[in-house]
Amino acid sequence: MGLISKLVGKRGNPAEATIPAVPSGEAITRVMKSLATGAPEKVAKAGAEIATALNTVETAILAIDVVADLLVEAELLTATARETESTGRRALIANRYLTLLNTISGTVERAEHNGMNLLDGARNTYEIKLDSEERASIALHVANLTTDAEGLDLTSPREEFASQIEIERTIAEIDAARRTASRIADLFADSSAVLAERLARLDQDFGPDAAQATKPTGAGH
Repeated sequence: MGLISKLVGKRGNPAEATIPAVPSGEAITRVMKSLATGAPEKVAKAGAEIATALNTVETAILAIDVVADLLVEAELLTATARETESTGRRALIANRYLTLLNTISGTVERAEHNGMNLLDGARNTYEIKLDSEERASIALHVANLTTDAEGLDLTSPREEFASQIEIERTIAEIDAARRTASRIADLFADSSAVLAERLARLDQDFGPDAAQATKPTGAGH
């Protein structure tokens, strides 16, 4: 599978969006073959860029995990609103739901690493050069985990969950968003596995010093 495929949000049913594969692994394989007789600095360059790409993907994966947990909490909130008759209680739940939406937005905004945010949908792709001649690169295509219509498509409860119709619509949106987040998580996990396997091969062929990231993971920031 390719590194990461762009998720094109589709209003009303983002989980049905098409995610084309990108054969980025071929670029890594091509460079690694050329490294067999390459200079040490070329090995170091490719290893550092692959390691940095892996850290960038892992930063995104940790952010996706946080978003997934927030969506579970949102689902529980709306289920409570569905069973609540009090409009005042529903309004309080709606306010809490708005807070969760803002937290999701903040999590996505902070998912940047090495100058790249793979989750905010601001760009179609990020490219990491594997050699100084720029003959091969890793294309990190982005996903969109914002709450906007192009992303998870989560709307604010304008009626403060006063109507059952709004509650049911919100529950459906959350369900679709959870399926979308799950698919993106799987894609990024596959990407991480591809990069990790290439780094392991570099370690085996050239030693651990060949795979030092230029920047550590920003997942904890």
